[in-house]
Amino acid sequence: MNKNFESIFKEIKNLLYLGAKNRKHSFHTPTFSNISKKMTLESRIVVLRKFDEEKLFLNFHTDFRSPKILDLKKNNNSSFLFYDHLIKIQLRIKTISSINNQNEIAKQSWDLTQLSSRKCYLTKKRPSSKTNIPEDGLPKHLQGIDPTKNESEGGYNNFAVIQNKIESIDWLYLSYSGHKRLSINFKNNIPEFSWLIP
Repeated sequence: MNKNFESIFKEIKNLLYLGAKNRKHSFHTPTFSNISKKMTLESRIVVLRKFDEEKLFLNFHTDFRSPKILDLKKNNNSSFLFYDHLIKIQLRIKTISSINNQNEIAKQSWDLTQLSSRKCYLTKKRPSSKTNIPEDGLPKHLQGIDPTKNESEGGYNNFAVIQNKIESIDWLYLSYSGHKRLSINFKNNIPEFSWLIP
């Protein structure tokens, strides 16, 4: 695999674009990590909703009542981990996160969100709150069905878009003939490339 910097960067952007657009793509559900208020590392799978190639944003949606919101307000350093076992490519992406709730960015995303996805923002209890029984917190009449469009609007206040500005990308290609690793750091959205030992 003999690729130059620009062709690798182009491939990375294409993979992120496909991850955001194709729900069956391996990059559609990366691992997102951040630092909690207890100064511990928290990781979870998120759904990649948008990749902005020009502004270098990775977006996902979350409940505004989630503990990660307070964590990101306190420390907005975050990271994504992507891996595709078929093409043997791993991406570790360091980001700076910003929270969008009840603003134009959130409204634009909300308007494009399907009823089945809006449903999870209608829970009465906050995410991570304790419960006496295993439950999802949704009203009983919504068990197994989607809300109406009008009913779904009740979840808008709980809806947030997390925009994650890409600061750096660590690209790793695994191969029996020799692994390859590339570091990409951004200054004013301009990439700087460096080969690294895997």
